[in-house]
Amino acid sequence: MPEVSVIIPAYNKADLTVKTVQSVLVQTYKDLEILVVDDGSTDQTKERMLAFGDKIQYIHKPNGGACSARNLGIRRSRGTFIAFLDCDDLYDEKKIELSVGYLKKNPKFGYVHTDAYFIDQDGGIIRKYSHPRARKEGWVARKLVLGNFICNSTVVVRREILEKAGLFDESIFTPADWDLWIRLAEVAPVGYLNMPLTGYRVTDNYIFRRIELAQKEEGAVIENFFKRNPRWNHLRSGVLSNYHLRYAECYFLKDNENRLREEFFSSLKFNPLNFKAIVLFFYYLLAQRHLRRNLHQRILRTNESA
Repeated sequence: MPEVSVIIPAYNKADLTVKTVQSVLVQTYKDLEILVVDDGSTDQTKERMLAFGDKIQYIHKPNGGACSARNLGIRRSRGTFIAFLDCDDLYDEKKIELSVGYLKKNPKFGYVHTDAYFIDQDGGIIRKYSHPRARKEGWVARKLVLGNFICNSTVVVRREILEKAGLFDESIFTPADWDLWIRLAEVAPVGYLNMPLTGYRVTDNYIFRRIELAQKEEGAVIENFFKRNPRWNHLRSGVLSNYHLRYAECYFLKDNENRLREEFFSSLKFNPLNFKAIVLFFYYLLAQRHLRRNLHQRILRTNESA
């Protein structure tokens, strides 16, 4: 029985998926299995994965979305620990060793996440993704619902905690990882390693391209959180204020002035003292170029200005 199962959902990124698998094969921690779940790819993914032979477990399924692929991989896996890695991201060679070592030394934590590097199409580092430790570690569900600070492809979770919290919600796409991180954080405290152990590839921004759907799905995640946790209903105004502010920023980048104003005033309606909203307002009035550059880095994760 392998101790760690690395789940890789794959779809039409054959060349990058090869690099992703290779980054797992060179891990210093060897007691693991690699499950590549091909979500109905129409490119050369199948042929490229079969070339790895018995080094990986290749699973093909009809197209149903990344969440269904991840869930199938989880059900087929055997490890005590489950690691999630998207098919265009990369692991540092010590990623699994350090993550599993941390969880073994800290049995109270249900899962661990790490910093990451945002990387471009060629693997070049764009910048480091990090947050203060105080925000990332412990019982963080109430902080997480204010906004996702856990980078995808950095999480390693205990199977028993995953089974308690439930798998990925296949009815949503954009915030599905955020939704799971919150549910896991409701079950157990969260650990954090202050080092970049994953290369998170910035190739596309689904939220920005399908912004209305993304906003609807995020709203559902928030409402489900409060249904599960009515004792935290006093947090609702702050959470919804941050939620609307995030989309005000997105609509600013999309040059949609009407939706920008609508989301901005909705943010203030829920929390008139939201400091971030006030700062956004002054930057919008006095320094739009600086604001655009900052949001381009934070939301679109590039160093370019729109």
